[in-house]
Amino acid sequence: MATGVWLTRRWQINMPVMALTGWQLVLGGMMLAPAAWLLDAPLPALTASQYAAYTYLSLAGAFVAYGLWFRGITRLPGVAVASLGLLSPLTAVLLGWVMLSQTLSSTALFGFIIVLISVLVVQRTSVRANENHQLFI
Repeated sequence: MATGVWLTRRWQINMPVMALTGWQLVLGGMMLAPAAWLLDAPLPALTASQYAAYTYLSLAGAFVAYGLWFRGITRLPGVAVASLGLLSPLTAVLLGWVMLSQTLSSTALFGFIIVLISVLVVQRTSVRANENHQLFI
């Protein structure tokens, strides 16, 4: 993820965010396709609801989410963007706890709190550093 953030900020590709996102997803899929074809078992026949779920995951879970991600990369400091990637597993744990009634051990809860605090500290520090930087410009 860090390499993607760095390259996106470094190259400054002059392309609409959703077009850039689409191309990155297509190219990534093309790179993974040979390995998936060679290593994975063939999919069973899919039902209409499974196709609908796959379409939803492809559009909402990948295209829209990555579009928002790349838009954030262009508007936020790199440190702030990179630390936000830590929220993905926290969201998964929280949704599993709330929606699926999964249990959260004391160790997992402690780790959850540490990661959440670290993301908040990085975000606050990033905002302060950005404000101080603008004072000197």
